[in-house]
Amino acid sequence: MPALSLLSSHQLKEVVTNLEIVDMTGDGRDNIIVGSISGSLRVFDFQDDDKPPKEIAALSDLIPVSTLGVGDVTGNDVPDLVIGGLDNTIKVVSLKGKKLKIIDDTPLGNLPTAVVVANVMDDKKAEVIAATNDKALRCYGWYGSYLDKLAHKVVGRPVFSMKPLCMDGAPYSRFVFGDDSETIFMYQYADDRLHEIGKAKVNGEVSLVATGKVIEGILDNVATVSNGKLISLLDVSQKRIVTVARIRAPNAVTSIRVGSILNESRSFGQVLVSLTNAKISVLALDGRELYEEASLKTSGKGADSLIAFGDVNADGNVEIVQAVGNKLNFVSVDS
Repeated sequence: MPALSLLSSHQLKEVVTNLEIVDMTGDGRDNIIVGSISGSLRVFDFQDDDKPPKEIAALSDLIPVSTLGVGDVTGNDVPDLVIGGLDNTIKVVSLKGKKLKIIDDTPLGNLPTAVVVANVMDDKKAEVIAATNDKALRCYGWYGSYLDKLAHKVVGRPVFSMKPLCMDGAPYSRFVFGDDSETIFMYQYADDRLHEIGKAKVNGEVSLVATGKVIEGILDNVATVSNGKLISLLDVSQKRIVTVARIRAPNAVTSIRVGSILNESRSFGQVLVSLTNAKISVLALDGRELYEEASLKTSGKGADSLIAFGDVNADGNVEIVQAVGNKLNFVSVDS
């Protein structure tokens, strides 16, 4: 029976507003990337034996970060960090030795509300799609030493959550987002434009989206959170977007991820959520139902929380990292 257990908890000096997990250094160990309310960006290594995470790089004195994306923007096989700030810009940040360095600073003219880094073209570099509060999507590509705008699209509502939609064997990705019109949209870049290629109604205003495989296949699934508590799993592999399953969470969902988390499960992949009461829940698909296969409440007090997963100790297994306020919780997944 799968189970979650708390490995350690550590206090940071600042409240965490952004959380991602990716191998930044190429050593096989996933790093923890944290953005804070004060405008700092930090990269940590997890340490065993209840030691606090080791900071390996940092960038301070930034305008507070509103949104964060990760991907290989420059095409050098090393992940870059793309941050949208309250100064109406997007910045590309790279790890240079033991320092984080801003290598591009692009003005948007409006406040970025969501950023997604996805390879939407047939090349090795990832592109940057930024949503802004003027209901626009702007797509940028990397050209030598800077971001250059490839496409501009005005949509019906402001967008606050976007994710790449990947397909095995395809040289490019699509991306998905939802809005307060109770609709999930699927887009792709082609012919210097951003094209809507599918949409579907879901029950309630969409606040969060996540992509990854729950059903084994060549194309990602999409998970949405609407009206705060309703989690929907969608299949976009056919000509239309189909709702596979729904489940209502007991508390509001503040963060959601999709991917292979459990070694033994009812489904190929799982949906990982963190709730306002600091509960972590791993949901698996069985038929047309989502079931909670493992859970853990990490804090006695309710708070907004962020969630991510990866192999942070290089042991070949998935670990979960949860940020609650200024605390990082490291959670093991036991089968």
